[in-house]
Amino acid sequence: MSIRSKENLFIIISSLRKVIDIFFGPFLTAYFIKTSTDSLTSLSIYNILHYFFLSVFGFIVGYIVRNKFQIGMFRLGVILNFFYILFIIILKEEILNHLLILAFIHGVATIAYWYPYNLFISKQIKNKDREQYEVKRKTTHLIVNVLTPIFLGSIITTTNFYLTAIVIAVISGIQIITSFFIKTIEKKNYEFTPIKSFKIIMKDKNVRNLHKEEILKGMSTTVLDTLVTILIFNAFKTDMNLGLISSISSIITILMAHIYSKKFKNKSDKGVIIICGIIPVISLLLLMFYTNNITLIIYYMIYNSLINILTMIIEIRMYNVSNSSIIKEDNTMEFWSIREVALNIGRIFGYTLLLLTILLKLDMYLNYLLLIVTFSIPLNAYFTAKIKR
Repeated sequence: MSIRSKENLFIIISSLRKVIDIFFGPFLTAYFIKTSTDSLTSLSIYNILHYFFLSVFGFIVGYIVRNKFQIGMFRLGVILNFFYILFIIILKEEILNHLLILAFIHGVATIAYWYPYNLFISKQIKNKDREQYEVKRKTTHLIVNVLTPIFLGSIITTTNFYLTAIVIAVISGIQIITSFFIKTIEKKNYEFTPIKSFKIIMKDKNVRNLHKEEILKGMSTTVLDTLVTILIFNAFKTDMNLGLISSISSIITILMAHIYSKKFKNKSDKGVIIICGIIPVISLLLLMFYTNNITLIIYYMIYNSLINILTMIIEIRMYNVSNSSIIKEDNTMEFWSIREVALNIGRIFGYTLLLLTILLKLDMYLNYLLLIVTFSIPLNAYFTAKIKR
């Protein structure tokens, strides 16, 4: 299989996954809101458990893989994801009574998928082609982001959540079939030594900044996505409106990604990173001082589009670091395991803050939590700018 064919296959598979993740993101969040009077508590507990299992199994998967079982592990992740969707369909309104088992299955399915996927992209896409590939992949994902929310939102609004879940299960089945087109890669027998490798790779400044950025990214993107989705859904009431607003913001992101790829190829992008870090904070302050549907939409459009651009820039740097002389080949697995821990520490910390706010009945301070979490974005941008491109 040619390099170009491999790139296109990875983009197809990850785009199918993007459709599924959109369903798991804003629409599953909206479903929690509709089925529970205590939805924020349930969402917080579920996500804390999910990201805990994700972190723990990051090391277990790393140990199992050892460059021997990457393709099999990847397919296992895709298949487990299919069963996770089936559980959602079968459980229906009982979903909130089975948060532990659902979080477990989702966590294992997620790490079994993303761990080998990151290894594939790290090693099989050359650094000189990385930016072009990531922009192409991100643009494809953004097109999916435009079409999918409207499609899913309209199905849920006109029928129900469970029929939509069946559609997602079919798409997951297609992803399972597609995953078998990935050819087995060369096998090498390396030991899995996370503690030893951690001491080695953390000596590099770029890796240290990358892990600081990942903690902050985990804190900002996940909790903010949940809080903003709740704000949008409560303001506009239907899944269709939620999908429409999400799709419009994706169109804006496509335009920004196109401008980035044209204007900043082989040029310093620190100015872009600074803008992506600061503007969401300013737009949130505007929302807090002038709270209405217009300022809410403005905030959502700005936050969603700029965080996507910042994430794209981060991923380019992260994959470049993982495939550079900084990370020796026998430390690659450990690099991704440690990165998962850093990312999920931020996610767990963010949802723990949300859970404490609810349990202590500090609902009136949710806006302040929103502000605190949003302030992690400029810090995220700061550490990203310090990572060599």
